[in-house]
Amino acid sequence: MTGSGREARRKRRAALVTSAFLAIGPGVVAGVIPWRLTHWQVPYPAPGGPGARAVGLVLIGGGAAVLVHSFVRFVVEGVGTPVPVAPTQRLVVGGLYRHVRNPMYLALEAAILGQALLLGAVAGSGGRGPGFG
Repeated sequence: MTGSGREARRKRRAALVTSAFLAIGPGVVAGVIPWRLTHWQVPYPAPGGPGARAVGLVLIGGGAAVLVHSFVRFVVEGVGTPVPVAPTQRLVVGGLYRHVRNPMYLALEAAILGQALLLGAVAGSGGRGPGFG
């Protein structure tokens, strides 16, 4: 098998493992746990009003986009996965990794904060948001 054929096979495998890791790791942290806490029920009126909800939506969308972009960089640029037992073959230094050491953490934080704003489940809501009472 040629060198480019081996790399293509490695990238396909890395894409599969990375997709599974994305669903299991961040999918649970930013998806399943918030759902279990809130059942994604939006209180009316929302604490913070429509402005907080709009900012929440932007943070969720931006966080999701950055997260997917970061995972794709591992496959395309690093020819590997973010899973410690299947690391990249090359150091990932392009894209957002040029400016931030771990954009995945920032993306997850943005998505979780966005959900808190959207769902009104933030500190200081007096226990009125979903998941607080």
